Amino acid sequence: MKTKLQEVRKGRGWSQAELIEAMEVAAVRLDVELPTQSSLKTQVSMFENGRRAPGRDYQAIFCEVYQMTRVELGLTLETAPSQLDTLPTLPSPRFSSPAASPEVISYLKSVFVQHTQAEPLVGPRFLVPAVQSQVPLIEELCKEASGPLRDDVVRVGARYAEFLGWLHQDTGDSQSAMLWTNRALDYASELDDPALSSYVFQRRSNIAAEAGQAGYAVGLANAALRHAGALPSQVRAVALRARANSHALLGQDDECDRALDEARTLADRAPDEDSLAPYCSVSYIDMEAANCALQLRRPEEAVKTLEASLTRWPAEQQRDRGLCLARLATAYAQLEDVEAAYNAASQAAAIAQNTGSARILAELGRVQMLLTPWRKLVEISELNRLLGSMKGS
Repeated sequence: MKTKLQEVRKGRGWSQAELIEAMEVAAVRLDVELPTQSSLKTQVSMFENGRRAPGRDYQAIFCEVYQMTRVELGLTLETAPSQLDTLPTLPSPRFSSPAASPEVISYLKSVFVQHTQAEPLVGPRFLVPAVQSQVPLIEELCKEASGPLRDDVVRVGARYAEFLGWLHQDTGDSQSAMLWTNRALDYASELDDPALSSYVFQRRSNIAAEAGQAGYAVGLANAALRHAGALPSQVRAVALRARANSHALLGQDDECDRALDEARTLADRAPDEDSLAPYCSVSYIDMEAANCALQLRRPEEAVKTLEASLTRWPAEQQRDRGLCLARLATAYAQLEDVEAAYNAASQAAAIAQNTGSARILAELGRVQMLLTPWRKLVEISELNRLLGSMKGS
């Protein structure tokens, strides 16, 4: 039986030997242990002939190698349930819920706005329980709402689920982040809203990239841009930013730069009404370009952008300021400017403590590795102790 896996490989013009070589490279990147080449060849043949379904690790490797999603590769969740694709279990309300009405939906929208405004200041730790507490109500409303009112409820559900995915991502829990973001995509699919679906696909790409699955992340970014011409400017720009970040992780300079250039052009346009990504300005794309420069080992370029950005950083965006400082510390460390790296890292660590952002802490982990040759210096030793205590807390 001919399978999609076999069709994709032959479409690339690859032999099985070439596929196995690519799988071994991807497995190292994903920290997955593979069998011997002879055993792996047997496994691949069985997968391609439909005699055996790939398990979770093999599915991740195929997505990485081909830079495509599971759906595009014909890999269904029924054949290999993945922890990243299992829907979350929601608590059941003990009491009857209010009926769906414009007033209830308006309440949920207003609470959502308050949460999003608070998030950059307080970080994810205190917001996850508050945001998730609204989900059972949304689920109950979905059970009985119909017509335009149901569309409104489903759209609110998509926004809450996507936001929960983001909060979990910032705590460093990529599994829960993907769970909730998948739930958001389910809502978006019911609405048949290309912009919302694209926005959620690029969020999935972000999560996959931060989890080290760069090839899979490219596939998700490509899915976000499948109907690029029909997308609002800001949504298309953030999807291109996701594509650029994935290419940077793969060391693909030219593809990364092309995506960033197109994203800047789109971000320079006036935001669309009710934009899903009102934050996507040229400055935002430049910040993301600095992160790509770090991945591509172009620290001078990153320092220039990050230093300029910090001079005009909004006071209410503390968490993002901390991430900016951590990335600046990484750039300085790549340049072997130990004093500047220490100063930026110390400020970032203080913000990480206040907000509980695991993304800041993960970036500071990169700084630690780069500063290993100077670990005996008093300042670096103190920084390492502080970061060690934060990771253990």
